[in-house]
Amino acid sequence: MRCLAWLPLPVATGIGALVGELLTRIPLRYAKAYRVVLINLLATHPDLSLDDARRIGRRSMRELGRSLTEFSHVWNRPVEQTLARIAAIHGEQDYLKACADPQRPVLLLSLHQGSWETINLYLGRQGNTTVMYQPHPATLVDALVKSARERTGCRLVPTNSRGVKEGLATMRHRGTLALLADHNPGNRSNPNIPFFGHPVPSPALVDKLVQRYRPRVFVVSCYRGPGGVNDIRIHFEPAPQIETAEGLDGVLSALNRELEMCIRRNPSQYQWTYKRFKWRPGGRRLWYRQSYSLLKRAARGESREALGLAPRDTETSP
Repeated sequence: MRCLAWLPLPVATGIGALVGELLTRIPLRYAKAYRVVLINLLATHPDLSLDDARRIGRRSMRELGRSLTEFSHVWNRPVEQTLARIAAIHGEQDYLKACADPQRPVLLLSLHQGSWETINLYLGRQGNTTVMYQPHPATLVDALVKSARERTGCRLVPTNSRGVKEGLATMRHRGTLALLADHNPGNRSNPNIPFFGHPVPSPALVDKLVQRYRPRVFVVSCYRGPGGVNDIRIHFEPAPQIETAEGLDGVLSALNRELEMCIRRNPSQYQWTYKRFKWRPGGRRLWYRQSYSLLKRAARGESREALGLAPRDTETSP
């Protein structure tokens, strides 16, 4: 990562994009990450042809390569260099006004899309911001990530019981709490809520925060614009439909709809390599284990229904 940080950013991200592209050109049998991307695209976009899924999938892999190599600069270069690449912040005034309100806390819900690492550096400048994150299993990598993300003042806490307690304390003291809401939550007690029509475990913590503290809720996304790595655009979108939703299912359904909207706006910059649909009510989906055979069948013209990839109200088959 430090070696990549020495390179000019367009060069580093160009290397990442090239590696991402190459991973889509090797035989499909060996391109595991690319198969996951194609399965996710076919499952979430029922009207998308396989050729179109391949086209978006290749762009997505290139963008993922750019994101991963961009991290080297975000984590190692001076903060001001990264913040200078932010070309626009949509909804910033609404967000800052909410942060200045001493009566209500602020809950920021984000996702793995575009230049999402940049968001941490911006949030740290606003003060009293706690960010929940999943620690990396490699201790040295985790230490690097944590120190880099905290450089501007964010306080990172892990997504475990201790971290949840600290997150609740932030809400109780009318601070700002941010978390990535498109993860598979680790605890099996989280409810299954439709996401692109497929029930998946969704973070019950979001409902607890909304119901207990009634925060101002914003969905935060971050894209690379037409100008590329020097054209970062952050969106703070108020989510009153999450704030006013009734009950656990209502809050999490509203959350997943908001995430879908962000993804549909710019599908090629979403991290489709993530196995978001791994679990279903009652057990594991077999999509990713059977991805090669499913894609071969899709190439022969079999329908989403025949492949088991079509959205359905109640899932009983793998």
